[in-house]
This record gives sequence, structure tokens and C-alpha cells, in this order.
Amino acid sequence: METKSLKFLRKTAEWFVYLAVFLLPWQAKIIIRPAATNFNEIGFYPSYSVLLVAVVIFFIYQLKRRADDEKISILWLALSGLELTVLVSFLFAPDKFLAFYHYIILLTSVAWLYVLRIGVTVYGYEETCLDKLKIFYSLLASLFLQSILGIYQFLSQKTPVFKYLGLANHSPELVGTAVVETASGRFLRAYGGLDHPNIFGGVLAISLILIAYFLASRKKLKSGSEIGGSVFLFVSYFVLLLALFFTMSRAAWLAFILGLIVLLITYLIKRDRWFVGRLLLVMFFSAIMILVNAVPYQDLLSVRVASETRLELQSLTKRQEYLGESVTIIKNNWLTGVGVGNYVTALANSDSLKKSAWDYQPVHNVFLLLWAQSGLFSLLFLITILFFIIKGTKNGYTPAIFSALLVLMVLDHWLISLPFGVLFLFLILGLL
Repeated sequence: METKSLKFLRKTAEWFVYLAVFLLPWQAKIIIRPAATNFNEIGFYPSYSVLLVAVVIFFIYQLKRRADDEKISILWLALSGLELTVLVSFLFAPDKFLAFYHYIILLTSVAWLYVLRIGVTVYGYEETCLDKLKIFYSLLASLFLQSILGIYQFLSQKTPVFKYLGLANHSPELVGTAVVETASGRFLRAYGGLDHPNIFGGVLAISLILIAYFLASRKKLKSGSEIGGSVFLFVSYFVLLLALFFTMSRAAWLAFILGLIVLLITYLIKRDRWFVGRLLLVMFFSAIMILVNAVPYQDLLSVRVASETRLELQSLTKRQEYLGESVTIIKNNWLTGVGVGNYVTALANSDSLKKSAWDYQPVHNVFLLLWAQSGLFSLLFLITILFFIIKGTKNGYTPAIFSALLVLMVLDHWLISLPFGVLFLFLILGLL
């Protein structure tokens, strides 16, 4: 039987986890070591301290609960292997301080994953420490506010600056700002409170698939809280969808569309007519909303889809260059990598031309970037982790979320190149 002290620890850990998830997308930070780009910067995010408190309290709760019935699975062995190979790559990093910083981020993320997966496990007659739906609602509440901000950014073509929430200035006139360039000018893409529209779009795409799942799966609403929750999901879905459109992120659009299609196929195979009917209804109204909003911005949309203007062609050319650079680095460091978090540093050190800092970017592929930074075995351990998480889950939304996540991992780098990305990746893996 659970004692009062154990119950207090469980409840405290629970609410700190929900608060940590809510604060995760807000990027206020204290810069410890400034750099020309985010990839070489070292900073402390006050919101992450809440996450650390949640992890510590949960571990104390687990120790006091004497959870000796937990088995060491292949998943946890693979996570340990990933940590070990990343730690070994630290020895080969030109910037040891930066490598240590990124290793601590990974270590925190693995602990975060442990809390999320073990926290929802039922032992005997005990209550679970965490509720997956409440975790998602915490994230959704935060992203709802971020989406309002992103919609405002796009419609007003300016960004409010507030350092205590991590809101930086993004002006369409400034070089380096993410914009869509047409014959009529440069148009700011929606950032929300994150570092780039592609990051914001990726987070929204994953969240929208989860909302679509919960909307389609609800059959009977028995209480006022369930009705209120459904209304919140419905309103949030269309607010987040509009914000996703305004990010103008092609990778996020593709991830979202593929995720919905996979979700539909999953339940067609299960022959769940109720779910399929509700999901088709959600998809129909989504298409209507996107078409209505696309009409005033068809010039911007055609530019992003056709990819024939100067900036779009430059973006595609750069991505090809980054791919070639990664192949060169992997050939020379295929076993150990150049050091966790040190890809951009190693790239700059190996280049005799000495270009500007922003010309050195990570390869837009999580798997190649991990291989280049931490070696072949770290890549194999990551693939093993993904395989056993997918294999061991029984959630109906897992194939859809994994498909969307795979698109983002293949077409971008932020899920392992930036602190937020690593924590968000492990948050989603914890919800699968």
C-alpha cells in the first residue's frame, strides 16, 4: 500500500512533469558561451531546470517504491549503448566544452524518456505516476499559445521581442531570417517561440496528428470535463493547423500529410468504421480550411511548392552541399565521429576557405549527422532504439507519429542538433 510520503512524491513528480512539458517550447535562455550560430552556443534554459527537478523527484520516488520488478529490456541496453558511444566521441571532439554540453543534454533526454515510459507503467494495484493524455494536453496548451503567436507573426510580418520568453526579433528585411521571396517582396514565415519555422512546423505536425487521433477515437462523452476536453482539442486543431500553414515548412507539411494517411490506413486495416469516418471528417474540414487560407497566399504557396525562385533554389543547392560535406566527414571519421555537437566546428576547421559562420550548417539528416558526430555504433544504437519502441507499443497512433517523425529526421537536423530538438524527440518517443 502506498504511504503518504510516497503519494506526495508521486503527485509532486507528476505535476513537475506536466509543467516541464508545458515550458519546453519556450526558449528563454542564459547564454554561458556566446557563438555566431546556435550550433556552437552554450546556454542554460531555465525552463529545463523544471524538467531536471521532475526527473530527480521521480527517481527518488522509484527508489523509495523499491521497484525491483522492473526488467532491463533491450531498449534500455540500446539507450546505454547510445550514451556510451556518444561519450566516447567526446574524446575526439575539437571543442570539448561543447561536446560535454551536448552529452549532458543527451543524458537528460534519456532520463526524461525513462520518466515518461516508466511513469505510465502500472505495477500491481498501484496508480500510475503519469497520464499520457495529461502530458499531451500540457504540450498542447503551450503550443496553442505558440500558434497564436505564430499566426500573429505571419499576418503582421513582425515578431514581438521579449527575452524572458525567449522571443527574438525576426524581420523579413534582415539576411538570415526565414522568409518566402516572391516578386512582390519577402514574407516572414511563422516562427512561434522557436528558433526556426521548420522546427515550429515539425512540432505542430506531430501534435496535429495526435489531436486528430484523439478527436477521431472519442465515441461517448460522459462528463463535462470530457466535453470541454473535446472542444479544446477541436479548437486547438484548427488553430495549430493555420499556424502550420503559415510556417511554410515543406518538410512539416509532408510529415503531417503522411502521418494522417498512415493513421487512416492503420484504422482501415483494423476495420474501425467509427474512427475512419471521424478521421475522414477531420481531414475534409482540414482540406477546406487550407484551401480557404491558400487563396490569398497562392503566390507564396506556389513558390514553396515549385521551388524555382532564387531563395528556393539556393536552399536546395545548399542541402546538396551539406549532404556532400557529411559524406566526406563520415568517410574520414566513420567509426568514432568528430565528437557530439562538434559537426559544425569540425566542418569549419577542415575548410581552408574560412567562410562566414552561417555558411557552416549541419547536414539535413538526423541519421547522417549522428553518424558523423558520434560514429557508426551510435547510429546503429539509435536505429535499435526506434525499432524496439515501435515494436513494443500498442498505441493506435504510433505508426502515424513514427512516419511523420521519420520524415522530419530524414529531411532536417534539429531533432539532434539543438537542445530543444533532442528533448522533444525523446518526449515523443516517451509518448509512443
